[in-house]
Amino acid sequence: MHRLAKLEQVSLDQEKDVRAPLHETLLGSHPRIVEVRDLIERLASVNLTVLITGETGTGKDVAARMLHKLSPRQGKPFIKVNCPSIPEALLESELFGYERGAFTGAHRAKPGRFELAHEGTIFLDEICETSQTLQGKLLQVLDDQSFLRIGGVDAIITDARVVAATNVPLEAAVNEGRLRKDISFRLSEVVVHLPPLREHPGDIPLLAEHFNFNMCKMLKRPYAPLKKNLLEQLQQLTWQGNVRELAARVKKYVATGSEADLLDAENSIGNGAGAPVAAQAALKQANGGNGKGERQFIPLREAARRAVETAERALIEETLRYTLWNRRKAAKLLDTSYSSLLRRIDAYKIGQSGATM
Repeated sequence: MHRLAKLEQVSLDQEKDVRAPLHETLLGSHPRIVEVRDLIERLASVNLTVLITGETGTGKDVAARMLHKLSPRQGKPFIKVNCPSIPEALLESELFGYERGAFTGAHRAKPGRFELAHEGTIFLDEICETSQTLQGKLLQVLDDQSFLRIGGVDAIITDARVVAATNVPLEAAVNEGRLRKDISFRLSEVVVHLPPLREHPGDIPLLAEHFNFNMCKMLKRPYAPLKKNLLEQLQQLTWQGNVRELAARVKKYVATGSEADLLDAENSIGNGAGAPVAAQAALKQANGGNGKGERQFIPLREAARRAVETAERALIEETLRYTLWNRRKAAKLLDTSYSSLLRRIDAYKIGQSGATM
């Protein structure tokens, strides 16, 4: 009887998680996710700077909001700054504000994000995308809790808890010169690392249902649980875009009702060591036959070249769709130069329809 009651409680807890509002908490029962949630709960009441690390789409924004929501600062402002989305020339004025007459067009004084986050939390997303000069000014705020508006002479005191995030490993960011070593010490008083979705696939059914329920509510569609076979197939995908990609696919599925939109046949399935399906098809075609029942063979080097090109083309297309055709961001995710990516886009005749032309 006790065991039955326990099972019923687990079922109720899962139902509660599925119906929880979007971006409210990190969901999952994998030990690493449970460990992250426990760490966030312990850190919430301690006024330390926190650095959240993890691949793109793992939920760093959700973790930052959890820290704020569970802290004594709940009810005060939560100010998010997406550093790469603001031009470098404007980022300083966005963070620190400016005085009237500080530059051409400054017809009135404007408070910055640090002022707006007073007594609350400021979340600096993708901190490694800021310049070394700006990082030096951020370091001063972290050390002194004060700053000057652009064109100002009086120091402004701010009591804002700083939470930063990066998808670049901390040591690599410092070694590559993307993050000053001195500010890395201050930002990483405590590091919270979020694992990629492929490392806890057992959480995918719960996450998918969570997004399914909320997207149905958001798009005013009747809610119906996802089929078991769909959830099983989702667990086999490699999820380059992590939880964000899962949410986007579920949203598209709810909107269109198409299972193909949910599964996305071009994504990597868990066979062939995670090789893209397109690459496997290329290998099969390369040494599979000529369509007349006659077995055809080509040199191994040529088969490998075709497979690599097919896989590379599929990966570029997928990354471009993921970044909404932001080629500079795609180049960064693919760890290649912008010019190299442009050459490949041209060579493969990749168009913005998401298909090769």
